[in-house]
Amino acid sequence: MNDKQPSILKIIRMDFGAMISTIFLVVSPALYFYLAYTEENFSQQPAWILWGLFVLAIFGLVSRCISIFSLFNGGLEARATISDIGFFRDRGFIKYVYSFQGQKYASQMRVMKNKTTTNYQIGDVVNVIVDRENPRKSIIRDLFI
Repeated sequence: MNDKQPSILKIIRMDFGAMISTIFLVVSPALYFYLAYTEENFSQQPAWILWGLFVLAIFGLVSRCISIFSLFNGGLEARATISDIGFFRDRGFIKYVYSFQGQKYASQMRVMKNKTTTNYQIGDVVNVIVDRENPRKSIIRDLFI
């Protein structure tokens, strides 16, 4: 169990899935109100699509935050070595290899491109949190605290 807990703002800032959900969370209601205000014959069909995106965005953000918080609360720490890093525009991935309970695992995280994530280099050793029941599931601990 870990002493430090993740920050929701850092989850949104670092995790690709959480950031995309947050963008849809903001854009879909804004687009709805813009269309409702500017269109004379605003049909309800776009409204259902936009509000559906809004609900999916809430679900995506909440499920990603719950997943990360549950790993922090119930996972175990391990050391990992970064094996590959790649970025394209504002997003990217970090691949890493770690040993857990005598077995070697390879995993990756989809991340947002920012100062923290671009400072990592291939060969860097990082702390990861590994799910006890599913050791293939892990996250880089330092990204979220």
